[in-house]
Amino acid sequence: MSILSLFRRDGEQSLLQRRSSSNTVKSSSGILHNSVIRQFYIEVKEPHRVWKPNEYISGEVILVIKKDVTNIALRLLLLSEIKVRACSGATGRRKRGERLYEKSTLLYGEELSEGSCDDSIVNGLTKGEHRFPFRIRIPSGRKVFSSIKFERGSIGHFLQCQVESIGSKQADKPISCCEENFSVIVPMDVSELPSQKVKKVVLQSASMVRKQPRAVEDGSSSSLTRATNRSTASNSSNGSNKEVSLVDKTVTISVNIPYSGFAIGETVPVNVSVQHYKEFYHPAGLIVTLSRICRVNSGSKDEPMETFRKDLCQSISPLYVDAKTLSSNLTVYLKVPIETFSTFTSLHKYFTFQYYIEVVVNLSQKNIVYTESNRAIGVPSESVHSQQATNLEGNLNQIQRKFLMMVGNDTSMNEQNNVEPNIFYKDMVNVEKLKRQNNVTGMSIETVIGTTRSQNTAQSVELDQTTEIENVLAESPLASNTASPKHDWLNPPYAYEHYPPVPQYTPNNNIHVMTDKKEMEYMRLKQLESSPPRDY
Repeated sequence: MSILSLFRRDGEQSLLQRRSSSNTVKSSSGILHNSVIRQFYIEVKEPHRVWKPNEYISGEVILVIKKDVTNIALRLLLLSEIKVRACSGATGRRKRGERLYEKSTLLYGEELSEGSCDDSIVNGLTKGEHRFPFRIRIPSGRKVFSSIKFERGSIGHFLQCQVESIGSKQADKPISCCEENFSVIVPMDVSELPSQKVKKVVLQSASMVRKQPRAVEDGSSSSLTRATNRSTASNSSNGSNKEVSLVDKTVTISVNIPYSGFAIGETVPVNVSVQHYKEFYHPAGLIVTLSRICRVNSGSKDEPMETFRKDLCQSISPLYVDAKTLSSNLTVYLKVPIETFSTFTSLHKYFTFQYYIEVVVNLSQKNIVYTESNRAIGVPSESVHSQQATNLEGNLNQIQRKFLMMVGNDTSMNEQNNVEPNIFYKDMVNVEKLKRQNNVTGMSIETVIGTTRSQNTAQSVELDQTTEIENVLAESPLASNTASPKHDWLNPPYAYEHYPPVPQYTPNNNIHVMTDKKEMEYMRLKQLESSPPRDY
């Protein structure tokens, strides 16, 4: 029995230790203060809200103490910090950080000067629960950034409350503290960015580049000029014909993006124009990808900057060059995911985030495009299971599009719903591997991802359209009627300048108004065999 009692005592002691450790509050120095404070936390009114600069965040600080205390103060701090885990060698990682801004205010108590006496009692709190409401404004400026959290770093905003003992340098030695995180988003309007220019890539064959004549100055000579001087007229004419044919064997790729920046959740139209010298077709000839490039700075000159790439979405389209026009014009759509955060390039010494639209054109029919799961695109699959899966996925997408079209009648919404199934967010093509193959080219265009887009550009387009409509209406028959009397009957009713007069109102005196009781009696008598008199 004595051994069982020892086990029971050990179990009770371990349980009491776990309970006491869960109710204690950890101070900044790492010492547990369980003698005075029982509970200490911050309660925000809207904890799941995303805040903006210059907005007021409000809530309460709850403090539960076990006994009466004197000379105590509560300080509330609004902080923002940036942290990064940089690579410091083969295996280790070094943490770096910086406090971006700090605002503080006293919720209770006061801060004594160094010359005042510390023995006098200034204030006190009784045993029990105490609530301290607060309302503090989120600052704005160059050091306020949106909340970001990823594998290698973060930008966080949080409220911190400290319990201090009133005395000299009380802010440096808090008794205990608690924190509460909140999210901040800094609005970034992409409509103010300049318009994007058309990007072009011109491809020439290697043999054409070698045989193409160079521009030679008057006083110089080269082997090419000496060879042409010794050649005959016929050979020169044949060579010129070959050069012309070689010059014509060029492929020009033009990419046009309407804006330099897009807001989160917007659809990105990418117009690609291909000018070829022959007929060409590939089922996966055009691949457009929206990618994010993250650069993490280690903070040391000896250590290189780390670069990480992540493909957010991708769209694949077949490429067909017409035999008559020898050109192809395609419009491929991308969509900025909702969980994407804005472009961040303000703090290069820590990390940056930039976005690129990469257009890859496959100009070889021998190249087979594979996804990350080793699935061939544009090639019929031999597996029955994969065919059933693709058919099921297509049916689900079709049902979803029909449902959304039934719910919303907006044409733009219907167009976006038709475009959405063609955008891939997973199992995408590794374009870095594809670009290593022959006859594969492309370009990367940097774009800015923001949070909002003002309606100035859309309103300007609408105003232009309305002015055109007004100009057309100004010349309509409402302004002047120049039709001949012979064809006057063909004009619509609104084409006449003068309308006939409105007829005068003439009341009908034959209608007799009866009260409810008389009408009910009239209906009762009407149901009888003999009809009621008319003058009832």
